[in-house]
Amino acid sequence: MECLVTGATGFVGTALCEALAARGDAVRRAGRDPALELPLDLAASAAPVVPPGIDVVFHLAGLAHRSAPAALHEQVNHRGTVALARAAAAAGVPHFIFFSSVKALGAAPGPEARGEHDGTPPRDGYGRAKAAAERALEKIAAETAMAVTVLRPALVYGPGARGNLELLYRWVAAGRPAPPAAGARSLVGRDDLVALLLTVAAQPAAGYRCWNVTDGECYTARRLCEALALAQGRALAGPRLPAWAWRAVATLRDVLRGEHPGHTAAALLGRDSYRGDAVRAATGWAPQQRFEDVAPAMVDGWRAPGPPAVLRGRIER
Repeated sequence: MECLVTGATGFVGTALCEALAARGDAVRRAGRDPALELPLDLAASAAPVVPPGIDVVFHLAGLAHRSAPAALHEQVNHRGTVALARAAAAAGVPHFIFFSSVKALGAAPGPEARGEHDGTPPRDGYGRAKAAAERALEKIAAETAMAVTVLRPALVYGPGARGNLELLYRWVAAGRPAPPAAGARSLVGRDDLVALLLTVAAQPAAGYRCWNVTDGECYTARRLCEALALAQGRALAGPRLPAWAWRAVATLRDVLRGEHPGHTAAALLGRDSYRGDAVRAATGWAPQQRFEDVAPAMVDGWRAPGPPAVLRGRIER
């Protein structure tokens, strides 16, 4: 196939481009980097250009910093996505695959794992922009001959992951106490996610489809910490503090950092789980990894010499 990949230099995009090339597909990468084959700036007002002859567009690019201004999320994650999709339809692209997020479903109203239609209005700019892009893409699929597939992955893990997962690794490596086994959240491995992208692109598609993507497991922060400790050849250190103590400390952290009180506690102890059975039934794809399987390779990557990680950022997802 002739493939166009946005976000090709990112965590998932790099692995996807390697997998596409390995199976013999032609890959054209789009982005702001002048070294890429096609120029693309989702924050600009100029209409994107999609060349003829593309069989599938993998739109992975987007603004991932959820603390960024809502207007920027609106421009990049919503309007930029719609402009690219319309350019792809005009160029005769048969299939447009959009990398959305489970955050398009908004905050969880309860403890149950949620399906594709169990959403609430997102409260932050990131979730609102992703949800708006999904609605616009459904309309484009109805108005044109281009099939649209939306994938909503949960938090993605794998070697080279940053953000919250690296923060947990640093926490465990410093010998600090791990949080209690409270809450539950969904994740998905990068290799499994890339395999799904390849599967979806290779199968016939028509109309509009939207699926949550998880590895089928539910993880507490403690389970993640235990896996990271085991990968380091150590046991979790420190006393087992009760959940109320963690919530109090987390709330103090939010206040000191000027963040919404309860944000950190929700990230560590809240429930954010999703059902991913629909995509498995529709495509035949099945995840092959759990976090515990990949943790050793992730730890090896974080231990390797390199630029210092930014560890003072806002806790996300």
